[in-house]
Amino acid sequence: MARGLSANVLLFNAIVERGFNQGDLSVADEVCAAKLSEHEYHAKKGLPGSEILKHQIQTARKNIEGLTLIVEDLIEDGEKVWARSKCTGTHRASGESIAVTLVDICRFENGKLVEHWGTYGSAS
Repeated sequence: MARGLSANVLLFNAIVERGFNQGDLSVADEVCAAKLSEHEYHAKKGLPGSEILKHQIQTARKNIEGLTLIVEDLIEDGEKVWARSKCTGTHRASGESIAVTLVDICRFENGKLVEHWGTYGSAS
């Protein structure tokens, strides 16, 4: 594993870098279990695992031009990865620059994302 990172951290980083930052939807097929329990308030419900993540990536990239996520803090505890990230870009509808803090908790089993909690707030 690169630089001593665990498999779960590498999977999380792939979601951030390939998925959200680059718009590569194939990452969802690679990392998501067929059944993904999504607890994020705004997440679309009733979709298969990888389709949930694809929808989140597409929605974020559609609404935020130049979307960039930077992981600022990351902790791994057993099968969970906890991260605090900064999201920046330009809100397409308003043209305003945005900077928000995201907090994600991802639970992995057997190399697949099986559960996610997420929230966001103002960045300081």
